Amino acid sequence: MLSMQPVVGVADYIQVTLLGTGSPRPDPERSGPAVLVEAGGKYLLFDSGRGVLQRLEQIDIPITEIQHVFLTHLHSDHISALDDLWLTGWIYQRPEPLKVFGPKGTISFTENLQKAYDYDASLRNQYAGLDKNAAVLISTNINPGVIFLENGVKVTAFLVDHKPVEPAFGYRVDFGDRSVVISGDTTYSDSLIEHSKDVDLLVHEIFAAKKKILERNPRLQKIERYHTNPDQLSKILKQTAPRVAVLTHLILVGVSEDNLIDKVKESYNGDVYIGLDLMRIEIGENIKVTTSIPK
Repeated sequence: MLSMQPVVGVADYIQVTLLGTGSPRPDPERSGPAVLVEAGGKYLLFDSGRGVLQRLEQIDIPITEIQHVFLTHLHSDHISALDDLWLTGWIYQRPEPLKVFGPKGTISFTENLQKAYDYDASLRNQYAGLDKNAAVLISTNINPGVIFLENGVKVTAFLVDHKPVEPAFGYRVDFGDRSVVISGDTTYSDSLIEHSKDVDLLVHEIFAAKKKILERNPRLQKIERYHTNPDQLSKILKQTAPRVAVLTHLILVGVSEDNLIDKVKESYNGDVYIGLDLMRIEIGENIKVTTSIPK
């Protein structure tokens, strides 16, 4: 397994791993949306799509180390593995309840999740001696602003435009002089521009469909309206000027990854990468991007 232990005592350093770069479509190469940020000795997980536990295992991070989850919105592909993360972490003795932050509806979602698994939790408590109190999900319905501040790590939530899904959030993580923005699902958003200017790393979603296919497919047209197409992405990148941009939540229809990068590069000259599961971005004075795909 790959080793990715916390960097201890290193100021102004953030490490980001893309645990899942996919979409609702099942894809063995791309797990569901999930971004892991490590800073100040903290592991912060943004979204919890399918396969997140398997990806954590591949990079040798104990599930019990994940104690804070930030949800961008409540579409199923972004939350479908939250129950697995929560309960399996409890089985392996996460020392405290899992804390979940997300938009309006998060508390209701997690309360009902706990009801759905009450039988299982009761049995494991009774026969395996697991502490049922540690199986509680502590959830917060967030508003825009600073929602987390520990060990010098600050997480700021901001609204993005994923209508009709509302509210939907993007997140900015700051640690020392280093910064990361995770767009979540969104079309072009002034709020995202505001929070992403001159960021070190912008992890942004993308939707790209071949023009002829898009013109004759009304369903794809609807999907495009609440995602970001290549022209919008180029505009976003020019306005925010991140040191590095990485594309995730890839929805490509009749468009190859090379075609996508070529299209963006027509009007933007900065560093842009197609995100891959287990891609790692180390952010310090320099930024190092590596891929760690299991053979």
